[in-house]
Amino acid sequence: MKNNHHSKIIIQKSIKPAIQATHGYTLVQPDCPVKLNQNECPFDVPDEIKRAILDEARGRNWGRYPDFVPTEVKTQLGERHGVGPDHILIGNGSNELIQATFLAAIGQGDRVVLSVPTFTVYALMNTVMDGELHQVLLKDDLTFDVDRLAEEAATPGTKMVILCSPNNPTGSRITPEEVEHIATTADGLVVVDEAYFEFSGVSSIDLLERLPNVIITRTFSKALGAAGLRLGYLIAHPDLVQEIEKVKLPYNVNLISLIAAKRIVKEQTLIDERSAFICSERQRIFDQLAAISGIQPYPSYANFILFETVHSVKDVFQRLIEEGVLIRDVSRYPMLEQAMRVTIGTKDENDTFLEALKKVMGDINNKG
Repeated sequence: MKNNHHSKIIIQKSIKPAIQATHGYTLVQPDCPVKLNQNECPFDVPDEIKRAILDEARGRNWGRYPDFVPTEVKTQLGERHGVGPDHILIGNGSNELIQATFLAAIGQGDRVVLSVPTFTVYALMNTVMDGELHQVLLKDDLTFDVDRLAEEAATPGTKMVILCSPNNPTGSRITPEEVEHIATTADGLVVVDEAYFEFSGVSSIDLLERLPNVIITRTFSKALGAAGLRLGYLIAHPDLVQEIEKVKLPYNVNLISLIAAKRIVKEQTLIDERSAFICSERQRIFDQLAAISGIQPYPSYANFILFETVHSVKDVFQRLIEEGVLIRDVSRYPMLEQAMRVTIGTKDENDTFLEALKKVMGDINNKG
């Protein structure tokens, strides 16, 4: 391609040095029959619900913008959580709302506290906003170091603390009492990303009544099985919602996704049934992983399991791909040099993964 040298000069002059230095959010995505690498729900939205969504969408004018304020969806979600619609902000996935919170709160040199290892997008957003990141490592058993987080949260000038619970990629969770301890001492906002809440049953949402610095984010991408629609929402004190809404792009969620949100949130029985199946399979897979020589799984409250191998992660990961199974190599994360993460899929997918891993580990163990 021509003008490569010129483009590099443009980048050096125009793009923030911190952005040039970062790798961004990336994903290895080889084509495999069994795909268990992105923590997706193994079940699609049922056809009858899809038809109802599309029937309503066909009756709407696609040449018009969706509602500027999607009051009906906000009201439904508020009722789901026992809060008013003014506590809700809807986004194009919960990641967009985390980004909006950073845009509203964090500027150059502002102090951000992050429990790590965790979802890498948080640190990326901090880099974009040129914040000052303070990382608190999980404990050796991969649970949250609550006392250290509280200390960092209480440090003057801390603008934001981010907690992912259940945590991706470790599956560990933090209790509402622990979040309250951190938020009570915090000098700024405490964001709790509860994308995997439905698989743990433990939420900090009740803290909103007495702690106006707490923000909860949720998603339709996991238990609700609608990752392709890109839907998420934020729950917080109305005053905070109003401020964050100022930096959210207008008309950020499309017409069809808003119609889908109204329909999907009515399916609580289906959501509960699917979540219960995933939790049951999670325990079954954990037990079988624990029985494989050279594998150590960690307890999980999410729809995935983190496990370590005594062998090369790269070798095991590639051998599984050759067996037609794609999981996630998380060995680049701090503390997780020997770790991989597998999403809970359908029973057949889970069985295929377990058999493939047993075969791969058996071959490697025998060669050793």
